[in-house]
Amino acid sequence: MDPKLLFLGCTFGAVTIIAYFASMVLLRSGEDRALRSRLSGEENQTPAQQGKGRFVTFLERFNQAAAKPFMPKSREKQSALRRDLGFAGIYSPSAIKRVTACKFSCLIAGLGCGYFLDSMMGTSMLALPLGGIIGYLAPKLWLRFAIKSNQKAMNYGLPDALDLMVVCVEAGLTIDAAMQRVGQEMQIAHPCVSRELAIAHMESRVGISRSESLKNLGSRTGSTAFQSLAAMLVQADRFGTSIASALRVHAESLRNNRQHAAEELAAKASVKLSFPLVLFIFPATFIVLAGPTVIGLMNSALFK
Repeated sequence: MDPKLLFLGCTFGAVTIIAYFASMVLLRSGEDRALRSRLSGEENQTPAQQGKGRFVTFLERFNQAAAKPFMPKSREKQSALRRDLGFAGIYSPSAIKRVTACKFSCLIAGLGCGYFLDSMMGTSMLALPLGGIIGYLAPKLWLRFAIKSNQKAMNYGLPDALDLMVVCVEAGLTIDAAMQRVGQEMQIAHPCVSRELAIAHMESRVGISRSESLKNLGSRTGSTAFQSLAAMLVQADRFGTSIASALRVHAESLRNNRQHAAEELAAKASVKLSFPLVLFIFPATFIVLAGPTVIGLMNSALFK
């Protein structure tokens, strides 16, 4: 089959799908539009704000319509994706649909980029499937990177939060009040820790027991530091031990772990630097130092 005809067919199919989803969004019934605008406060907004809000709403509806055919069907896959989003600190109800829509959009973009690379480099349609695979896997790779960065930020900021919690508990506050206060104070320095503590405090306020909210804190974040903190607080509450001293010991252990991790990274730096040193720096240094000698030797009477 001619590659041009194949590309035209793929482009026509993609444009048809996009036009279908756009028509579904634009032709949606507007019976509840006035009620939604009154509840969201759009009546008191400026025309520019209203236009921006409508554009955002259009994008959200388009993403939902585009993600609907590609949504995971089984509950196991949906729960696994929702768990990974929770590990990354994303708790939006529409996050699953947005990630699925991003997979579809990145797939189309990857196919287009692959075709242009094929046309520029003159290859026989090798970059087209490769671009599609990269575009499809890009949201998953981004999610893994977001999980790692969120876990790193929580492990880095939790010892400071525990130090502040020790001060609050020793000042006479309860655990719930201390978590609320620490969540408010750490909002700027460590927003991920502040968010998780605020969610745990809200769960305890709506009627969930303290032990259950702490267990949810450990399972929701997927962080070993939060899981050990939840287990320590549950045991201290059950056996009646001093919470302030337990928090102080736990904060010190987390700080030691953070210091050991930094020392490990510093020890690995010399090993990681050896590869670029051997591959790039040593050859350049050898050429600069031995190059003139070799050129002079080649121009000498010995080689003439």
